[in-house]
Amino acid sequence: MRRLGPLYGGAVALVHSTPWRWPDAVAAEPRSPVWLVALGAVIGAAGWLVATLARAAGMPPAVAAVLGVAALTAASAGLVERGLAERVDRLQGQGRQTTAAVIAIVFVTALRIAAVASVDPSRWLGVLVGAAMAGRWTAVFLQAIGDPIRDDVGRSLVATPAPAWLAAALGLAVAAVVVLALGKVGVVAMLLAAALAFALGLDADRRDGGLSAPSVATAAAIGELAVLLLATM
Repeated sequence: MRRLGPLYGGAVALVHSTPWRWPDAVAAEPRSPVWLVALGAVIGAAGWLVATLARAAGMPPAVAAVLGVAALTAASAGLVERGLAERVDRLQGQGRQTTAAVIAIVFVTALRIAAVASVDPSRWLGVLVGAAMAGRWTAVFLQAIGDPIRDDVGRSLVATPAPAWLAAALGLAVAAVVVLALGKVGVVAMLLAAALAFALGLDADRRDGGLSAPSVATAAAIGELAVLLLATM
């Protein structure tokens, strides 16, 4: 902690929300919502870099889009996809992965790939960074308006609940990035993500008695999809 100083929160977020490895002592630290969202920019840039290199190698945009989305998944340790599957399983009343969960993952992944492939490659950087940041902000926003999560274990997008002012400040910062990438429709994407996350929170409270790591990951999936789909308009 002394060596990293203010960057220590970033190391904690890396351990909890990416495949990055770190000493076990970091894993027990509380997770900063600011760093959780900020890492979205790095993850989105990683997806853009892979997609751009694929295009530079002569691959068609559709193939580059597949690789870019795959990089997003790998850079975030598959937390969004895994959490979405677990959320669908809970809705089905199952404790193991069901066919419905697999279908949901395939459908969401196909939508993400189709959306990226439909956007001009010159816009990929802004769109992918904006989508990754918006997804993580949506997860933070849901936790800011819900009760603290007490049953989380291991890597996830669970963070220390942000106070209202911090959630709003992060939302404005992410909205600025999304608007730069999408234009005015970016505001619609952020509002849609927040509204759907609120509805998800109400449903989680009714069905599960509160938020969980899978519901937070589902909120992140909603945020990413809102940006990617509206980027095609």
